[in-house]
Amino acid sequence: MTQKIQGVASKVSPLVPDLLAQDPSSNEALSADGNYMPEGVNIDVSRYISEGFAELEKEKIWKKSWQYAARVEDIPKVGDRTEYTVSGLSCFIVRGDDDEIRAYLNSCPHRGTKLCVGFASSDEVVCPFHGWKWNLDGKIKGIPSEWDFQNYDKDDVGLIEIKCEVWQGYIFINFDDNAKPLDKSLGVLKSHFATMPERNQVTIVRIKKVIKANWKVAMEAFLESYHTVETHPQLLTTLADASTKYDVWDDGDSSVSRLYSPIGVPSPHLGDDVDLGECAKEYAKGMEMPGMEHLNFIFKNHSEVAPRNQLAEWRRSIFKEALGVNLDGVADAALLDAIQYWMFPNFCPWYGEGIPIAYQFLPVKGKTNECVMEVRLLAPLPDGEPLPDVPAQIDYLDASDSFAEKATGFGGLAMVFDQDMINIPVIQEGLENAYHLNKSKVRLADYQEQRIAHFHEVLDRWVAK
Repeated sequence: MTQKIQGVASKVSPLVPDLLAQDPSSNEALSADGNYMPEGVNIDVSRYISEGFAELEKEKIWKKSWQYAARVEDIPKVGDRTEYTVSGLSCFIVRGDDDEIRAYLNSCPHRGTKLCVGFASSDEVVCPFHGWKWNLDGKIKGIPSEWDFQNYDKDDVGLIEIKCEVWQGYIFINFDDNAKPLDKSLGVLKSHFATMPERNQVTIVRIKKVIKANWKVAMEAFLESYHTVETHPQLLTTLADASTKYDVWDDGDSSVSRLYSPIGVPSPHLGDDVDLGECAKEYAKGMEMPGMEHLNFIFKNHSEVAPRNQLAEWRRSIFKEALGVNLDGVADAALLDAIQYWMFPNFCPWYGEGIPIAYQFLPVKGKTNECVMEVRLLAPLPDGEPLPDVPAQIDYLDASDSFAEKATGFGGLAMVFDQDMINIPVIQEGLENAYHLNKSKVRLADYQEQRIAHFHEVLDRWVAK
């Protein structure tokens, strides 16, 4: 079998291992190699369209897997709660009197009424139908006309608890009472993210965007950089798309993959003669902050320090002055590069401070051609500073809404998201067309789309259980 080509380079766009070899501040997580190479699968297009397959996903995946549902800053105060819904399944997550975070089935034990819609806060949980009340620990507190429930068992009418664990500020839930601990599903995420300094991060921008496509179609668009050259041509001077390194880790319990795209260096598509100083200045333009003009990037053309390293030092200065956060010990790559992880089924956290965002892709009940993408932008809190008392506002974008027009705080990323939003519904339409004409075949690139191949391998394993 022919050995797979693992990315291409130019004289000014090195492959990731060569880039890291020039960085004395690199760490073991950045240089780690995956332990698994997917063989590739023939993707049956019906899984993006079939209602039957969506129901199979509900039974085998959403009822059984660990899912990122919220973050701790979404419920900062005792009594705060937030709803999580996926494929018609619903729970709500509460911060208790003891500051513990718990999740409960979003259904009244009396007549089934939903107990939380969106966000709420109070020192008790109250059913809006008949006024049954529970303490924040889930125990029954009061029943109107209790005399009419003489045979009830108080232990039987408590809130039904759902498995819930917290990692790195992310709250995960699992509807399966028999699920293994979250630790098993995190895999290399634990050791890799532990290489960053331990500090509180907080959501500063949060978007929920309706996309007219299956959740898998939407997610897969963010698992590769292959589409950059056509979809995001404005990024080619600052992102080495075809030099991206892809890694997959799979041990049977955990399924994790990573995309690592160098930033501050150009795409190999542009050839060998690109000026790295100009690339650095172009990248910095998109990262400059209003009100911080005195910290704008000044490229030192005759310095012995390479343009990329100058960018990293500039980023450190911004974090120190704007946020009061010291990143002196953090690797240059973790300050600049696009390093995105994925954990089955739909959790995409980014590593480091280069692009500190997280994605989540959720199917909508009864609609195989619609999903909701959540995007969070995170920022580190200064050491010792508590979480804000109020969670970040959620901006809700309909299918026709633009990130650039309706979302605030993303800067140049808003244009990138809008470019993706043009493509993704068209991908869904094309898949449906091929399916209905019995010409359904999806071909994946050997290397650059291996994360998609791996996802479908894991998906096959889960639905076959």
